[in-house]
Amino acid sequence: MPTAPIAEQRPATHLENHLRADLFIPEIKNKRKAAVLEELVGHLADRGITRFPEPVLEVLRQREALGSTGVGKGIAIPHARSTLVAERAVLVARSKKGIEFESLDEHPVHLCFLIVAPPSENDPVYLQLLAEIVKVVRLSRVRQKLLDAPDFHAVRSIISGQLHE
Repeated sequence: MPTAPIAEQRPATHLENHLRADLFIPEIKNKRKAAVLEELVGHLADRGITRFPEPVLEVLRQREALGSTGVGKGIAIPHARSTLVAERAVLVARSKKGIEFESLDEHPVHLCFLIVAPPSENDPVYLQLLAEIVKVVRLSRVRQKLLDAPDFHAVRSIISGQLHE
């Protein structure tokens, strides 16, 4: 009797391991960078990632002062390390109308990936998360699929597909 082929199990990537439904904002309410950062950090605080949102927000503001994390093509990847963060976390947020984020290409941001982590000199995962996000969003058709996805599970599926391509 013929058997169905067994699907090859792929190990999860760092980004896949950090994607959580409770750290997904389907539509950001704000349109300006400062207010969006507050909204994102507030979401982290509501989920117990930090009990000290103001200092974490200040670290993100300081990082933005060094240069915008709006990397272009409608993508922003704000990121910071802080002792006031309980764990490494990735928050995914979308804005169909766009955010004025002072991006490098001066276009609005539609997809935002916030990374926070406790400080650690020996934490290669932090940089790997950044690299994996860049890999996922490099193609315009994938960015559009992420914006059009109906829910977190569809977003996660699109991200997983790109990481294993």
